[in-house]
Amino acid sequence: MSAADPDEMRAWYDKGQVHAIAAQDRTVGCLAVAPSAIEWIEGYEIKEEVITTTHTGNGYADAAQAVWAADCPAPDRLVIGTIDGRNIASRRTAERAGRKPVLAYVFLKLPVEPGRQ
Repeated sequence: MSAADPDEMRAWYDKGQVHAIAAQDRTVGCLAVAPSAIEWIEGYEIKEEVITTTHTGNGYADAAQAVWAADCPAPDRLVIGTIDGRNIASRRTAERAGRKPVLAYVFLKLPVEPGRQ
């Protein structure tokens, strides 16, 4: 998983899927949400979320997700996303926004057989 590239951001912006995150009349970040599916789960996927470094830790990310979900164009759909299990901050943000874990993938390092590399 990696940050969205500029072309992806432009495409989402052109479709009206990028939203400013504002606090006290200042833009503190952005949220990109688009229709998508992860495995068999269809919904609106959090594609990108960025908070300026001077505004992190204030709950703006989870508030933005919760506000977006409350005004979702199809309220019967889920708000989904893929979060690296090691990204504790993003996992907590999703949980505070009301998103509960549904799938969990665990990758295990397999033992190397003698003579194989």
